[in-house]
Amino acid sequence: MKLTKILSILLILFFVNSAFAFDIKKYNPFKKRSPKTKAKMVETKQEWIIEAQDIPLEERKPDSYKEPKSDKKYYYPSFNYVFEKYNYPPGKRELNIDDVKRNLFSYPYLVADPNCLYAAYPRYYFYPEVNQISSEFYVEELDSSKTRQKRILEYNHNQKERIPIIKAGMKEKYNNLFNGLSLVDWSKDGKKLLIKEKVGSTLNGVYRTYLYIHFLPNQDKEAYTIKLTGFNEAVEEYFRDFKELQLTKYYYDIEPLGFSLEDDNIVIVLCYVYNNDGNKIFMGSWGYDIEKNRVLLLSKTKKDFSISTNGLILKKVLD
Repeated sequence: MKLTKILSILLILFFVNSAFAFDIKKYNPFKKRSPKTKAKMVETKQEWIIEAQDIPLEERKPDSYKEPKSDKKYYYPSFNYVFEKYNYPPGKRELNIDDVKRNLFSYPYLVADPNCLYAAYPRYYFYPEVNQISSEFYVEELDSSKTRQKRILEYNHNQKERIPIIKAGMKEKYNNLFNGLSLVDWSKDGKKLLIKEKVGSTLNGVYRTYLYIHFLPNQDKEAYTIKLTGFNEAVEEYFRDFKELQLTKYYYDIEPLGFSLEDDNIVIVLCYVYNNDGNKIFMGSWGYDIEKNRVLLLSKTKKDFSISTNGLILKKVLD
């Protein structure tokens, strides 16, 4: 009986062992993974010195680089030129001459008359030894055999000898002096130009503005230019006689807007005086009658007037 029980137990153990047996060669959770290949570490000081040596630039071999393939197409927009009004908003156009100290000169854009027969433009010059900026102003005839755009684009100042109609600060040199000429606008009939000269310091800014009128040649007269010195004097005299104010003792300036839309012979100018805090105080709107050569007080309070915008400049735009 005992022998039978022993045989039964041995049979059970045999079948259980067969059911759960597995080949340890096929599966071993503790089997070591093959290590990644690593660079051999230096073992001696001599090897370390050799590895630490810098490779001369001429002996270095750059890694081969291939431009990645791409089917992407790039679009480069083309540009064109269009004409736009120069004096818009009226009296607010100012020249950008940031390049004058870098290049010792600056050649701002040309402004054509309404018919594109003439071009008006200034040229600026910088004298670093005295930190002075001077300018000249030119009015030249355009080539009417070309299209209006090409008259401007293909204009060459150095094609022939040019004589400026106005020179400002060119005769003598003074430390930190600024004399800047620029166009205010052409008249509606294209026969006159209003030009302003800003006088001041390259360090402290502008302290006075003067006006010029240039007349193109006609059948009776050759071209000529007049400086409206009487305009500033008339404004100063008015405040001295009627307001008991010595305007010359204050920092004041004028802002020419352009030619009146109603009368091509009237130039409209705003006058301002600055207080000790640098704030602008409006001192009235003034006019200059070119035909009668007289100064007009147009309004003590009104600033808005109908101003003609006549000069044309070329502007580059994207299609």
